[in-house]
Amino acid sequence: MSHRASTLDLDITSKYSTLGGNAQRRSTSLSSQAQPKTSKPGDVLCDFCTTRKQKAVKSCLLCLASYCETHLQSHYEYPALMKHKLVKATGQMREKICAQHDKLLEVFCRTDQTSVCVLCMMDEHKRHDTVPAGTERIEKQKQLGFTLMKSQQRIDQRVKKWTDLRQAVESVKHSAQAVLDENERIFTELLRSIERRYIEVRELVRAQEKTTVIQAEGLLARLEEEITLLRKKHTDLEKLSHTDDHIHFLQSWQSLSGPSGYEDLNNVTVAPYYSFDGAKRAIAALKVQVEEINKTEISKIASAVKEVHIIQPLEPMAREELETKRREYTEPKTREDFKKYLVQPTLDVNSAHPNLYLSEGNTVAKMMSEPKNYPDHPDRFDHWQQLLCKEVQTAFMEPLYPAFSVWGFGSRVKLV
Repeated sequence: MSHRASTLDLDITSKYSTLGGNAQRRSTSLSSQAQPKTSKPGDVLCDFCTTRKQKAVKSCLLCLASYCETHLQSHYEYPALMKHKLVKATGQMREKICAQHDKLLEVFCRTDQTSVCVLCMMDEHKRHDTVPAGTERIEKQKQLGFTLMKSQQRIDQRVKKWTDLRQAVESVKHSAQAVLDENERIFTELLRSIERRYIEVRELVRAQEKTTVIQAEGLLARLEEEITLLRKKHTDLEKLSHTDDHIHFLQSWQSLSGPSGYEDLNNVTVAPYYSFDGAKRAIAALKVQVEEINKTEISKIASAVKEVHIIQPLEPMAREELETKRREYTEPKTREDFKKYLVQPTLDVNSAHPNLYLSEGNTVAKMMSEPKNYPDHPDRFDHWQQLLCKEVQTAFMEPLYPAFSVWGFGSRVKLV
């Protein structure tokens, strides 16, 4: 019946659009704003233009069609169409239609984290936690604001890190060149006696400069890539925050809120000391001790050169700092102490035993005598009445009530 109504709506829309088009041609002087806009590549096209397709300006969520300014007039002139929901023209109408029932997706199932139509809600999602798409949009909009803030913070951090790293690279190059100049001047004077050592030092500095600069420039390139990606993602998030289309918002949210793939750059730190001054001083000392120079002195130069790093190596925490943190840390002993580290895990519906019913956004599980008809899944428990949580948690064991307790490690935390 609803499908027939949808068909009738489309027929009425087509007829009204034709009538509206005829009326438009008779009274163009009364509605100059209804002049059709010529389409360009990438534009959404009007579904009712029979000859040359014009650019669509609005899409109707009830008719599931897009209209140019001329054919849109019927939605403003006829009462049967005035109540239809119009949004900015979009070419993604099929994505908003339920593939099973051919109905508009206007409900969000929190249990399965997917958009469904009204018939789905009354059928396979009957006992699920469902809300209107607009309600879920409000919740996700809150997360979007936080994500935008974090995105901008990350961009600012990356830009600062890129600037510091770029300055460090230039400083290392300048410092390395200064050492090479000094090396050239001193070893030219002592060329006969220390020619072999001179070559050894030159190659050592060049090799270290090349190694550390290549490492840094590789990270610079990745930082530039991530900054570009973050800015694009930020722009997409900004656009998404203004969309009127709830389904498009929800479908786009998951891909935009995922990790960027550059999280390892969080550990990149520019070394506080990346000058070759130490090597420069050691070279100057050779002039005074030219007759006594030996392998030991060359070893000192090599050590000084190798101390130059743009990227600070990840080393264990300094003993003093570690001791300070250990003194400040008080091991939790009471239940109140442990509650400071309390987290609310999200329960995994794909692992839930059929007798466990989830509610409150998959944060609460209740055991019922009547099994629930969950879809088959390789992670589902079919013997023990238990389930897993989605987030990775540290090991713990906390009684919840007489018949249940939570135990486990990582994401393999069970409710038993």
